[in-house]
Amino acid sequence: MKKYLFLVVLGLSLMASGCNYTGIPVEYANVCDKKNDKQYVEVVGYFKNSGSAMCSKSGNEPMRCPIQLVDKPDQAKPVSAYIDLGSGASSISKDEAKGLIIRDDKNEVIENSQKVKVTASLMVYDTPSKPTDNYAPCSLTVKKIEKAQ
Repeated sequence: MKKYLFLVVLGLSLMASGCNYTGIPVEYANVCDKKNDKQYVEVVGYFKNSGSAMCSKSGNEPMRCPIQLVDKPDQAKPVSAYIDLGSGASSISKDEAKGLIIRDDKNEVIENSQKVKVTASLMVYDTPSKPTDNYAPCSLTVKKIEKAQ
């Protein structure tokens, strides 16, 4: 019986610690640097939530929706930020009337005008983007969304 109690307590503590993501703080302008590849990073910016996205699932990963993350609301070259589809904290959900709704780590709704700090795993693409490309040469898999000052 003590073994099972120990395993339950251990499992719960591992689950609780798994939600506390931290990353290397990086400036938005430097987020796609190759030295940050496959690292957890913390970057500040704004979501450009248009209300719809092509959400998809890959292998055992959860369903994720790509949302543009920009340094300033009027910036043209975003980074793709993939957010888990769900109803909890730091997730995105679909509402028939409102479109996509992004929630922060406190489960509060994030508007496009709100500055956010995201903690995410970063993937830098091997092929550099062309000057005509509309997107940055990297993407983020978001683990935590916080409102920033």
